[in-house]
Amino acid sequence: MSSDGSAASPGPGAQPATGGRPSAVQPEVKLERRVPPFYGLFFYGFLFSVAWVWTTGLGMSARQLWMPRNLALEIAVGLGAGLVLVVVTPWATAGLRSLRELEREFGWILGQQRAWECVYLAILSGVAEEFFFRGAMLHAMKPWMALVVFACLHWPINAQWRAWPFTALLAGTVLTAEQMWTGTLIAPTLTHVMANAVNMLRITRKYREWKE
Repeated sequence: MSSDGSAASPGPGAQPATGGRPSAVQPEVKLERRVPPFYGLFFYGFLFSVAWVWTTGLGMSARQLWMPRNLALEIAVGLGAGLVLVVVTPWATAGLRSLRELEREFGWILGQQRAWECVYLAILSGVAEEFFFRGAMLHAMKPWMALVVFACLHWPINAQWRAWPFTALLAGTVLTAEQMWTGTLIAPTLTHVMANAVNMLRITRKYREWKE
């Protein structure tokens, strides 16, 4: 990848990227439509580390947040809520233009993502974000405040992303309710990972071939 975030010129035998938007610096180069695994590890590893320091400062330990109280219940709640989100998301997307635009933006970013990378990123994001938002932040402030912060951090970067804060608020409400009910991060993390993995896999299949 070049310094401006664009894909490097393909080497011998490499498969050229299909579709894509031109680099602002090198218009003849198409931007790579995937999140590199190392970038995901770096970003979510940093978020996980901040959460670890934060919880330590609150006089808590990661063990307290992740130790199951009723493992069977927490797994059932996590997978059940994840299934609901997985079913509702494409249905809602089909009915709302703003959600279709948001999905298309994710399709542009993730269209060339490999299947294992989708699962890998889903695990990283689910674990790190739940540790940070439903772990450290939820114990540092009132639940509604943590929800607002979570939604605001998904503020749109352009008009096509305008639905993102609202979807984050709705999903965050479900995840917060799971944490408060079960008392641990297992259920919300399972929900988060499942929803992210299934939706990323669905989106990459749908937008593998890009058309502007």
